[in-house]
Amino acid sequence: MAATYFRLPNTVSRMAKLDFGLKPITIRLLHRSSQKEFINGTRREKKDNGFRYALTSWSRFMKSAGIQVGDTVYYSFDEIDQLLSVETIVPHMGRTD
Repeated sequence: MAATYFRLPNTVSRMAKLDFGLKPITIRLLHRSSQKEFINGTRREKKDNGFRYALTSWSRFMKSAGIQVGDTVYYSFDEIDQLLSVETIVPHMGRTD
């Protein structure tokens, strides 16, 4: 579910090898009629005894993707191409647009 931030799931963080060093991730928006691709940075956040990873410029990403807080976002991550693909967005039931 979309929030005002996006923390990458542990499996995606491992596949992107972010624990070896932060690097940008290419994001492809497949759910739009005109597909769009852009690069977004990553950041490390301290959590308990380790770290978690998140995308930077999340509000820019949400606007580009047409995502609102509460929407459910379905995506996949291609480990070989290091590509995060947004496949479907299900609007939150209380969404007004």
